[in-house]
Amino acid sequence: MSDKFQQPQFDVSAMTQALAEASPLQASRLLIDMELFEQRDSLEVLNGIYEEFESGQRIVDELVKPITLSVLDGIVSHKQLKLDRTGLSASRIWEEVQSFDYNKPGHRSADTAFSQKQQLEAMRAPRKYDEDVRNTMTKQKSLEANKDAHFKNNQQSHSSVEFNKDGSRVTVYRKQKVATEKGHFWKASDTDHVIPVKQINDRYANNAFLSVDDIQGITDSGDNLIEISNRLNRAKGDRNFSEMYAEKCQLQAKKDSGQKLTKPEKEKLGRLSKHTDKTYKAAIEKENQARESIEKQAQETALKNLTKQPGQIANKAGKQAAEQTGYQAIGHAIILFIKPLFYEMNDAIRNGFAQGVNQSSIIDGIKYRFKRLMAYVKQEIIPTCAQAVKDLLQNFFKILIQGVLDLVTGMFKKVIRIISEGFSALVGAVKILGKKESEMSRAQKADAIAKLFAATAVTFTMFTFESLVLGVLPETPAVLKDIALATLSGVASSLVVYLLDKADLFSVKAELRSKRVAEVFDLRIEQIKLNTDAFQAESIRKLAEDRLRFKAINDDIMTAIDDKKDVNPAIYALADHFKIKLDIRDTDDFLKLLKNTDALVI
Repeated sequence: MSDKFQQPQFDVSAMTQALAEASPLQASRLLIDMELFEQRDSLEVLNGIYEEFESGQRIVDELVKPITLSVLDGIVSHKQLKLDRTGLSASRIWEEVQSFDYNKPGHRSADTAFSQKQQLEAMRAPRKYDEDVRNTMTKQKSLEANKDAHFKNNQQSHSSVEFNKDGSRVTVYRKQKVATEKGHFWKASDTDHVIPVKQINDRYANNAFLSVDDIQGITDSGDNLIEISNRLNRAKGDRNFSEMYAEKCQLQAKKDSGQKLTKPEKEKLGRLSKHTDKTYKAAIEKENQARESIEKQAQETALKNLTKQPGQIANKAGKQAAEQTGYQAIGHAIILFIKPLFYEMNDAIRNGFAQGVNQSSIIDGIKYRFKRLMAYVKQEIIPTCAQAVKDLLQNFFKILIQGVLDLVTGMFKKVIRIISEGFSALVGAVKILGKKESEMSRAQKADAIAKLFAATAVTFTMFTFESLVLGVLPETPAVLKDIALATLSGVASSLVVYLLDKADLFSVKAELRSKRVAEVFDLRIEQIKLNTDAFQAESIRKLAEDRLRFKAINDDIMTAIDDKKDVNPAIYALADHFKIKLDIRDTDDFLKLLKNTDALVI
């Protein structure tokens, strides 16, 4: 409980000393003052609790700090720093470091929606595409077989999709030599993948349900191979026909609107305009057919593998999950070391390297601190490994869900994507629901789950509508755009959580406030009881002691009177008992008084 709400405890020794110095005439008043001294107005305490819940400091903790850390997250978690797969972020490091205490060393998991998004996007990153990868996805014999089937032992044939301006089909030649002899170098036939190899790699290469041979079969399937002129193939590059045509239309619209094209744009428009709209229409139609065929073949192959080769699927998913878990383990390891290290540095600066740990020298203090740090690390190795196992299982299921996502289309694809992106939030919600009532009430669980899903939804929404969010920064470098997106995502999720906290949909704040009031007053009541017991014991002891002393003096006075003896010693003792200072205690004092006083008043 905060010191400002604490009911101060009576110091019995101080109370005893104060009463010992007081006369019986003063004791009653002193005891009354003591009884009322530490009692505070209950309304004052209650108002203090309400102020604590509505204070500016809470706004700093709940809003300003998360927003500031979100800005740092955007920098620390940028993919070029290679930390996106580890789950490390500025907010996570800050939370872990600030909450660390050797007395509470339990392993913590502080992954934010942002870091989970970063990890998921890193897992979704396509396999690196190069010539070696291409050679595993397409075989020359497949291309030759398609060319043989198209030309049927002839040296020339029509292009699969190209049309001249007069509507006639473009003639292509099987051999480059023949095309050159005919005076049409650009009409040599190229066997082209309608859906480019790179795009198939990006979508299916990491799919756990498909093997290398499956992907090769999909890439070189009959519906995905066509014969086109080398001029169209060179212009197409690693794009598909839809992208190619969209770029042509965009450049043409820019030109038609009167905007000036750059030299590279003019050259590109010139190359793209060499192909007729009818060619583009036929090519895009072929592309749609190929995409539909590839998706169907991928789904059928995946289903076949799931029923007949589940071990193959588990093996591929396990390798990918292990790779991602390895990155996350690095993040856990960094956190594991940095928490106690920061704690030791902070404690050493505040309390001294030696004094803070009761050592005789700085060297001994450093040795002790290092030993304590290493002991903590050893102690936490098992919990960290246990967390790695949990991460492995989660990543395994995420990869399987992502595999399904890559295979499906339509509304089901949207549903699977929501499951994929909300998987960590779902796991977190299950953990929250599993907490005991003594740890979290139902309202607190509902509030925590609502904030969890809200933060996750906002983060993923920001990434989904990246083009709209960053549309106002067209000339900004890609690196700065990535940082801006991450920052905006973190700020937006922080604001949403803050607004939900302010809205208090499940009356959690009132519940926590009531709990806080009960906690404060229960402790105050307990302390008041202890104070009351101490007060009663000490006050009774003092009153009894005064009464016994007074009775003894009174007996001395009565005895002296009965025996006709000098009663002055007893009178002096009575005066001392009541803390009364007597100016005349003997004959010499009386004579001195007569000498120095003109008149004696009795």
